Amino acid sequence: MSQKPKIIQVIGTSSSAGKSTIAMALCRYFAGLGLKVAPFKAVNMSLNSVSIEGGYEIARSQWLQAFAARTEPVKEMNPFLLKPEGDTTSQVIALGKSLGKMSHEIYSRFLSENGKIIVRQSLEKLVSEYDIVVAEGAGSASEINLYNVDLSNMYVSSIYGTPALLVADIERGGVFASIYGTVQLMEHPDLLKWFMINNMRGSIGILESGISRMETMTGKKFIGVMPHIEFRLPGEDSLDYATERVKGTKICVIKYPQMENYSDVDALYLSGIGVRFVSASDEEALDLCEIIVLPGSKNVERDLAFLRETGLDSLILKQADIGKKILGICGGFQMLGNEIIDEKHLQIQSGKTTGLGLLDCSTEYAGEKIVKPVRYLIRNKHIPGRAEYHGYEIHYGRIHGSEMAFAEINGNAEGAISENGRIIGTNIHGILETPEFLGYLTGIKSKFNYKMELERNIDKFTKAFIEHVDLSSIKSTLL
Repeated sequence: MSQKPKIIQVIGTSSSAGKSTIAMALCRYFAGLGLKVAPFKAVNMSLNSVSIEGGYEIARSQWLQAFAARTEPVKEMNPFLLKPEGDTTSQVIALGKSLGKMSHEIYSRFLSENGKIIVRQSLEKLVSEYDIVVAEGAGSASEINLYNVDLSNMYVSSIYGTPALLVADIERGGVFASIYGTVQLMEHPDLLKWFMINNMRGSIGILESGISRMETMTGKKFIGVMPHIEFRLPGEDSLDYATERVKGTKICVIKYPQMENYSDVDALYLSGIGVRFVSASDEEALDLCEIIVLPGSKNVERDLAFLRETGLDSLILKQADIGKKILGICGGFQMLGNEIIDEKHLQIQSGKTTGLGLLDCSTEYAGEKIVKPVRYLIRNKHIPGRAEYHGYEIHYGRIHGSEMAFAEINGNAEGAISENGRIIGTNIHGILETPEFLGYLTGIKSKFNYKMELERNIDKFTKAFIEHVDLSSIKSTLL
């Protein structure tokens, strides 16, 4: 390659330092300059994923960054996705395809033996097709015990000797110690060019003396302090959904231990409706709400057992008896049926488990994982479809039953809805982004548009980023 590729990496002093949103803002900023921009994250550990064209699966945070960059997501933007299963195992997604469940020891060895080649090849493809790549690190860039398997941080910058930006969240405390310690412990500190402080509340002036000393002590250029910004965007992983991002009493989301695809509830945040998470036998919350959502599940057998152990199954059935609306998405849909059969023991260790019986259907698992973007119409006697929408499926198992179909994909029936229209199951992720359905479910008619809300919040954060961060140094280095 005749000249150095244009890559900037955003690394952090810790998890949740703001790497994802800073990388997103850089994607939007460079796209606004007329450049063709690609996001990149070598390894992401997250249960928030999305299916893209070609039937590939990547982390939703890289999908969001591609959306901010106004480009179509491709599998090379997230070559490895680890979906933890809570027992030191993870499902390993490599270049968009599942390799199945692996123990920590096995997938660490796999990444050690194969990871660098796949990461390098993915990055090579991106730099050959895009003007600039905005790479996001993972966790802390100074985890000295993980350097042999850390493919997401300074290894990426070292491939072509490209510059990095360090982000520290002041709300985590000890911001200057975390910056200095990260610089001292990180690999390839010579490639780190800039640092910035994120999420500042109050006067920036009180930081000035500390910032000056940091520049002297580290030899790195300070480029700005991002103030705390109220915005609503999809989270990267379950830590971003530890509590309700917008709290409401109308909708209860059952937050079982293996819950995944948290971003299905993002439409409820962006629309301002909000939710209340229920992760124990909270009869008061369920009595108060009007709608119950059973979201996706990484392990339906374990989460059904959780519902029974906590008594939530009986409380959900009680709410169904009095006519409340209940929506099951993906794994939640499977739970609403009569039974789940898994003769190959792919997910159900016992081979069969019983569902809640609220929909007259059953799930049969096979070896194939279904991963695909879909275009669908919501079409049933309760919700007559008027427009086609985009969503995606990521699941094992096919559902068979006698309930009327909820929706239609390519002329084929999808999902199920009860005769009274109160119990609904679907495999479509993103279903709550559909205005027709959101209005039917909540009884709230609005002109809510999910993509427009994403645009508005991305632009809001990026505008503040441009105002508070000195981008001239980054531009002069890269462009």
